[in-house]
Amino acid sequence: MYKILIFLFIPILSFSQRTEVALSFSEKNNRLDFELNNDMLFSTDNYYTAGIAFSYTNKKFEKTLAQLILKPRFKNVLNYSGFGVEQRMFTPTSITQPGLVPHDQPYSAYLLLTNFSVNVNLERKMKVSNEIGVGLMGPYAFGEEMQTLVHKAVGSAIPVGWENQLRSTFLLDYQFRIERGFGADWFANHVVTFVDARFGTLINRIQLGTMIKFGNKNRYLQELSLGNIEKKLIWEWVFSANLQGVFYDATLQGGLFSNDPNALSSNEIISHQYRFRMGVTLYYQNFSLRYMINYNSSTFNESVYHRYGGINIGYSF
Repeated sequence: MYKILIFLFIPILSFSQRTEVALSFSEKNNRLDFELNNDMLFSTDNYYTAGIAFSYTNKKFEKTLAQLILKPRFKNVLNYSGFGVEQRMFTPTSITQPGLVPHDQPYSAYLLLTNFSVNVNLERKMKVSNEIGVGLMGPYAFGEEMQTLVHKAVGSAIPVGWENQLRSTFLLDYQFRIERGFGADWFANHVVTFVDARFGTLINRIQLGTMIKFGNKNRYLQELSLGNIEKKLIWEWVFSANLQGVFYDATLQGGLFSNDPNALSSNEIISHQYRFRMGVTLYYQNFSLRYMINYNSSTFNESVYHRYGGINIGYSF
């Protein structure tokens, strides 16, 4: 019987990356995760400006849609699945300009309901995961209401340009990801390569990257003795870098089948992008706390690099 249950949830700009990390050193069947992203730390309020998400994972799920699509190919594979909801908000460089800001990030927001599944092969040091999302982009994602509420609460400038947000459109999203540790045990536990693809009516892109991990109990996809760690504070430092090719982004270009006058044209989109992340995760008994700083390259011609922070809190029960 496995002594470690690996749950996933960490926000990078590909979002919904419940396919990556957060180790829960627990044999509990259930896990709740809360995620919050914001660029307030860097005194900005532009591009990807904020996001909030919740997820529930249960290792006894056996026939969710994501599990039926991603069936284990090998024996001795740990499989688990869950459901989530997320809201993401995007704004131009200035939120105090009432009119349309030309050649800038359009106001946009979306809501997604998701179902994810993960297969972990301990012997091969490999994790394969997928996620299905359905939702809406536009006024019914309530980006204006959420951002206005938060800004009033903290005393920040109230955004005035949401009437120019991208039009409503239906979203169907699918993500597939493979992580693999290669080489000897030490190297495989600390350096992990990954590739993922995302396509649908929200984002179409392919991503390649490497993740480096160090900590006082760092064992990537490896069985651990609960007796040695259940009552001990575990820390893990993570750095990752990736390159991605972006073919379509609804948060910039509007709905795939609509002609939105407030959207950017395909000629303005930068197809070759890169991302960096660095942060630390703390684990204690059934709790986890993670903070990450994200650095994103320019996504369209008139944009500059963008930074934001993300926090994830998890609890197993």
